[in-house]
Amino acid sequence: MTPPLAIAVVRADAAMAARLEPYLTAGERRACAALRVAARRAQSACARVAAKWLRLELAAGRSAPLVALDAGALEAHPRADYLACAVTGPGRGRPRFEDGAPALSLSHAGDLAAAAVAASGAVGVDVERVEARAAAFADEHFTPREREAIARGAAAGADRAALETLLWSAKEALYKTGALALPARCSFRDIDVAFPPGGARLALPSVRSFALSARGGQFFGRAVLTGAFALVAAVPVSPAAALG
Repeated sequence: MTPPLAIAVVRADAAMAARLEPYLTAGERRACAALRVAARRAQSACARVAAKWLRLELAAGRSAPLVALDAGALEAHPRADYLACAVTGPGRGRPRFEDGAPALSLSHAGDLAAAAVAASGAVGVDVERVEARAAAFADEHFTPREREAIARGAAAGADRAALETLLWSAKEALYKTGALALPARCSFRDIDVAFPPGGARLALPSVRSFALSARGGQFFGRAVLTGAFALVAAVPVSPAAALG
């Protein structure tokens, strides 16, 4: 059975943040305003509202496996419902709904913000802009097996920058679930990901679900890859669910 995993991507700029501000509580507005960089304030506001919308959609019995959210879609729920489910942070620790459930994760990159919500347990999401990286980046963060997989993909005609960005996003998402058994002092080389997700070549654009294992844990996730950005969201699952 596929675990409930809802994902939303939203444009995160000053104009969108202004349109979404009425859906933030006074505490959330203060938290966003305390961020020093204007872009970060917009990203935080937009990611929070996206998470609230996903929660309300799940509560209404609607699945949102991947939605490009716009301000008009927010009208599906009363404003009071958004104000009743505030998101903590930013600060130390992972963001969460103040009442503790469901699980959520937030991410941002440039003018994009992303949120993922799972009905229970844990979830991680990461969105990254596709960009070329120096060879030292792969050496520092990817395992030899991962670097070989990227080399094979590039030799077969895939965009190396897109593949590296997708892999980085996958590692970030898995790390953010908090479900990996990692050493106290760890690097992303300690997270070895069978890549690409599902063992298949990822064309551009690509949206796919996948199962993977890392550090002895089993995960279900969704990956999005375009020429502009990569996004991965993942939730830990039981071994039985992973096999099913």
